[in-house]
Amino acid sequence: MACGCGVDPNAGKVPLRYMAWGNPEQMALEQHLCEEFNQKNPDVHVSFLRVPGDEYGLKMMLMLASHTAPDVMRVDHYNFPSLVEKGYFLDLTDLANADTSFHRNDFFPQAIDECLYKGRLFGLNVLFGGVLIYYNKSMFREAGLDDPADLAKRGQWTWDRFRISAIKMTKRDADGHPTQFGFGAPGSGSTFPVLACAIWGFGGDMLDPTMTHAVFDSPGAIRAFQMIADFRWKDHSCPTQAQDANSLFTFEGGKLGMVFDFMGMTPRYRKVIHKFDWDVCPVPSGPFGNPTLCKGNQLVISAESSHPKEAWRFERFMTSETTENELYVKLRRCFPTRKAMAYSPEYLKSSLPPFNNWAFVDSVANSRPLPINDRWSEWMTAFSSEIDNLIAGRERDAGPVLRRAKIKVDKVLADEAGF
Repeated sequence: MACGCGVDPNAGKVPLRYMAWGNPEQMALEQHLCEEFNQKNPDVHVSFLRVPGDEYGLKMMLMLASHTAPDVMRVDHYNFPSLVEKGYFLDLTDLANADTSFHRNDFFPQAIDECLYKGRLFGLNVLFGGVLIYYNKSMFREAGLDDPADLAKRGQWTWDRFRISAIKMTKRDADGHPTQFGFGAPGSGSTFPVLACAIWGFGGDMLDPTMTHAVFDSPGAIRAFQMIADFRWKDHSCPTQAQDANSLFTFEGGKLGMVFDFMGMTPRYRKVIHKFDWDVCPVPSGPFGNPTLCKGNQLVISAESSHPKEAWRFERFMTSETTENELYVKLRRCFPTRKAMAYSPEYLKSSLPPFNNWAFVDSVANSRPLPINDRWSEWMTAFSSEIDNLIAGRERDAGPVLRRAKIKVDKVLADEAGF
């Protein structure tokens, strides 16, 4: 009896630490997946470190800098380029090439491309997907509007139709106070999920292909930013920042007709929306089509991990068909990185909303990457310092605002190049 007391059941096993963040449903499922991996791999024991999302970035940076980082961690792609350049993550190329079960063609090319740095593989993509529109079907019907998903199938879901729909779904009481809005426009911190779609749809861009110069002052970009500003300050079809502050107008509350977001909102909306019908549809088309953005997070291995082969085995498990089926088909947390999974009947057909799951596939197939480089946070801060004036209504003409933003962003990018 004494011999059995205090014995570590994991003694002799390879210890791995895995760190991630997420909502409660996702964290519970990931804990279960870690336990499943431990059962299937009796020579390894994975400990799961859960960190709240608002604390995760700082904690990860402190652990990396202090050489105490976990073996495997999830990194938001906004931070991935700057961190991989610092040498924090293990180059996985040789491990991937030696793994006969790993085939890059099994995955969407966008999912692989995000994980590359100078042509080398430094991660595997998770929590992946494109931006599209969640819309209140009941509100569309009440306004006598055509269903946007049906319009999209006919090639008629344009920014002009979007604008008309937003105006018609906006209502006010007898005193002129708004009771619902056609859609929720982004604040400065979430500008790009909408504006990237609009910028590209009107033929504009944000940075040039070399990512060394801003092109916010192009005609297409100015037209897109002006349109979004006019939705708020001319059409009054979306809440102002002040009206947004008290959370009176939310999609789940039935007060917004449309919102732009990633697939990750699906579990929440399924849980809380019971009083109206809702679904998803593609972003509107402009003169240059309807490209949208696609983004994920990277599952990486610390460059200082003592057990890279076992860590790679765990990464492969966390991006396997079985895991993607649990996280993305059943929970609908995000979009599958595997093409076979995304096109499977199990994914495309659903007994719960959203039912237009083809729109998620289209949002990836028609996607473009955001210009996320190792100076992303810095040039975004410079950009936001000007665009805030347009979003908040302090200025109404997009042209001068964007020309000033270009100057500030170019200065940040020039500093990087050493000019």
